[in-house]
Amino acid sequence: MEMRDILERMGGSQGRGYASLGIKWVTVAVVVVVVGIGLITSIYTVPTDSAGVVKYFGRYSRTTEPGIHLKIPYWIETAVAVPVKKVQKEEFGYRTLEAGVDSRYLGIEELNTGRSRQDDLVKLIRDSGERASRGGARQLGEQAKEILRGEYIMLTGDLNITDVEWIVQYKIEDARSYLFNVREPGQTIRDASQAVMRQLVGNGSVDEAITIGRIEYESSAEEMIQKLLDEYETGIHVVTVKLQSSNPPQRVRPAFNEVNKAGQQKEQRINEAMKAYNEAIPKTRGEAKKLIESSKGYAAERVNRAEGDVAKFEKIYAEYRKAPEITKRRMYLETMAKLLPLIPEKWIIEQGGAEGGILMKLDLESGSQK
Repeated sequence: MEMRDILERMGGSQGRGYASLGIKWVTVAVVVVVVGIGLITSIYTVPTDSAGVVKYFGRYSRTTEPGIHLKIPYWIETAVAVPVKKVQKEEFGYRTLEAGVDSRYLGIEELNTGRSRQDDLVKLIRDSGERASRGGARQLGEQAKEILRGEYIMLTGDLNITDVEWIVQYKIEDARSYLFNVREPGQTIRDASQAVMRQLVGNGSVDEAITIGRIEYESSAEEMIQKLLDEYETGIHVVTVKLQSSNPPQRVRPAFNEVNKAGQQKEQRINEAMKAYNEAIPKTRGEAKKLIESSKGYAAERVNRAEGDVAKFEKIYAEYRKAPEITKRRMYLETMAKLLPLIPEKWIIEQGGAEGGILMKLDLESGSQK
């Protein structure tokens, strides 16, 4: 055998050895990758404000608490974190772009200025369940306006139009029902909320929607929305429903404000009149009552005095009948004792009258005698 043949044979066996060694390394690498992926996909973490829902080939398997957990690797079991402790909200008639001290909102007034960012418009349109148009910012703004108008413009029971903006705050109570019973939970909440609010506003008057019925609408809407969501078995609990604003349409708002202003002035005048009435009438009634009581007291005094005079007279008359002359003289002297001090000038004459002669003239004012 020649040297050449020997070398060819040696080279062939070495190549086969290299090939087998490469296959082994590839196998080891595949195994390591498979094991690594299995380890990675078998561990999942649930945030503190959420509950973990584990699905086995897409079907519900179990619900886990916050923390680190294990599951069957790969895509045999998958885990979804559902924020059951977080209060979420849906807004109608406007959108909050940034919440905080300097909050930014996107409503019909901001859209009318034409300064809204295109990204905000696209987000509003997509969150509302519609597809954003491919036009520019102007077309997106018009589409956003139509969406908001469709949310806040409502017809009242007395055939008036009002603009109503409100929010619905909710929490997820049952993560399983939230994931498996409703395909679009957010859109379901929006549809149920709009149906309930339009029913309430449509059954009432414009004054109820704008002024006196706001609190009643909020409580009734909360109950009715919760009832609908329970019928759909969404696993959602409505925390609160809050009417942010309810006003007449923009075009008639100045006239409506003038009417309200006139009504307030009317109420003010009525209150002022009632105040004057409440001040004058009780005072007058008190004075009248005081006068009546004084009259009653005066009448009682006069009656008592008259009765006393009558009793006194009867006693005097009884004594007079016993001794007429003495009583007559005593009554004369008592009367003269009362009258003489009242007469400034007195004349003393004889018993026979003025013809008998004047004995003395007394001037009590000057204190002289003549």
